[in-house]
Amino acid sequence: MSIQKRVLIVVNKYWECDPVCWALTNRYLRETCTLEETFWPTCQHYPVNGVVKQQPAQPRLVFASATTQVEVWCISDLMSQFGPEDQSSSQRKMDVLKHIFAGSPVPVSLVVAVGTASSGTACPPFQGQAQTNINGSVVVGSKIFMHDAHPQGSVNKQSQWRCGYFDKLMNSTATANGLLKLQDFDALELALLSPPNNPATNGARIYVNDAYVALGDINVTNYAEYAVKDTETGDAFAKHCQDNHHGVSLETTHGLIYATAREHFQGDPPFLFVSGVVDRYTLFATDVSTRVYAQNVTGAHNAGVVITEIVATLLGD
Repeated sequence: MSIQKRVLIVVNKYWECDPVCWALTNRYLRETCTLEETFWPTCQHYPVNGVVKQQPAQPRLVFASATTQVEVWCISDLMSQFGPEDQSSSQRKMDVLKHIFAGSPVPVSLVVAVGTASSGTACPPFQGQAQTNINGSVVVGSKIFMHDAHPQGSVNKQSQWRCGYFDKLMNSTATANGLLKLQDFDALELALLSPPNNPATNGARIYVNDAYVALGDINVTNYAEYAVKDTETGDAFAKHCQDNHHGVSLETTHGLIYATAREHFQGDPPFLFVSGVVDRYTLFATDVSTRVYAQNVTGAHNAGVVITEIVATLLGD
């Protein structure tokens, strides 16, 4: 075996990464995704019980074919040196994300950001018709738009990360449609769970489009701010990317993973995002806050279903 490339699957919170790992190690789902038994993961430290204090940083799971190594990482695992108040800090996450890329001299060929999200300012159409609720669905795309929710004059002391491309549409060299080809997703969609609060009007679906944009609320650490800051980010996207109706995901961390990849590649990186949608735009308090565990775990699991298919495709090439 001669590993020639690494694929980094980077999940935000531990409560998002656990369901992704469940999916990747579930025999029934692996068979649905035709992930061959020969590609069983090398478990580095999963499941995780409490605070992770490890040096150097390690992935949760590693899959390997003859040429490709797929690594599943959890940002929370790398944040143990920070206090509870810093666990959602964009600045602190950027401090640790670089260690994922430095974990091996083997070249990185693809970076996949994974997490739960709001549906953003727009929802993908279903059978050609507009819709407003896709809770439980999974959206896969490759573009990023980040907005600084706490710029100078409104500084969040717990998170003051800055970059030169806030309020700009950022591109990727990877193609979601190429990896998850426009195939029939019926079997995969049967594996998606329905969230308890306000499930999608047309059922949980998988939406894949290279034009899709993940919107990022940067420097937000207080969940109570989501309604206001999500609106500000959506307004910034509408202002700076007029006539772009592909802002299908909104959360806090996909953009940070993209930014780290961009620094690593010194330009547009090979990047995709996979968002498990758990709430409608600006309705986090309504859709998530009353059933936090059940709503979030459903979305993370459904993202894991798509990740399982991605891993099967990567290892089968």
